[in-house]
Amino acid sequence: MRGRVDRLSPLLRMTLIAFAGLALTAGALLFVGADATDDWFSWTIEPPLTAAALGAFYWGAFALLVTAATRSGWRAVRPIVLPVLAIAITLLVITLIHLDRFDMDSLFGIFWLCAYIAAPPLLIAGIALERRRGPGRVEPPMDRGVPPLGRGLRIALAVEGTAMLIVSALMLLAPDTAADFWPWALSPLTSRALGAFILGVGLVAVGVAREEWIEPLAATAVALITLASLQLLAVAIHGVDLGEDELATIVYVGFVAALLATGAYALARASRAFDSS
Repeated sequence: MRGRVDRLSPLLRMTLIAFAGLALTAGALLFVGADATDDWFSWTIEPPLTAAALGAFYWGAFALLVTAATRSGWRAVRPIVLPVLAIAITLLVITLIHLDRFDMDSLFGIFWLCAYIAAPPLLIAGIALERRRGPGRVEPPMDRGVPPLGRGLRIALAVEGTAMLIVSALMLLAPDTAADFWPWALSPLTSRALGAFILGVGLVAVGVAREEWIEPLAATAVALITLASLQLLAVAIHGVDLGEDELATIVYVGFVAALLATGAYALARASRAFDSS
């Protein structure tokens, strides 16, 4: 017989859902409106490929947050929520550093700043509440008899996550140097904005690779598939924005394709585990 499942607190669940809605909207403005960020976003982003790439990250975040909000408790979302908090804090710091680049005379600029001021304390409050509630008296049934992630999947997530953490550190701390190795032109602001999302995805991948529990893998797999597919689509649509360094483009596309393959395999493994529970 199945035991009682310890659900997420309403505060954290509603926070994840609210930010999922914001990520969905931002993704649409950036991915669909990549050529019109001067009119429809918080700051003008050039070239359009950068806007589309950021939009792909937001839509990946949407998939991650929505899937996480449906999970069964803190243990299932811990490897996801903490990286989301890291993204929110990093983007707030980046915004304050580059505030002169934002259109603070528009609703888009004001809303961006307010959203990232509000996000960290709401997430911290939700996390603190979950930690005070404890793990619950009965563990979710997915803990029983579920196969582990498997060595190959753990290695893939750990290697890809570590690579993303290294790249994000360079993009955040030395954006001009990072721009020299990126497949298309980046400004310090866009380098750091992309770096913030890469940091979060890297933390999720490394965190899930360390988990003994397979349930967090479902949200991660959906997010990786969404993110990687849209990144490849962005390159296909805005390929004219790519620079002349073909090796950088090959490495970028190859790595994103590897993320897509990892996400697809992870989703298949998570689906089999849920079917067997």
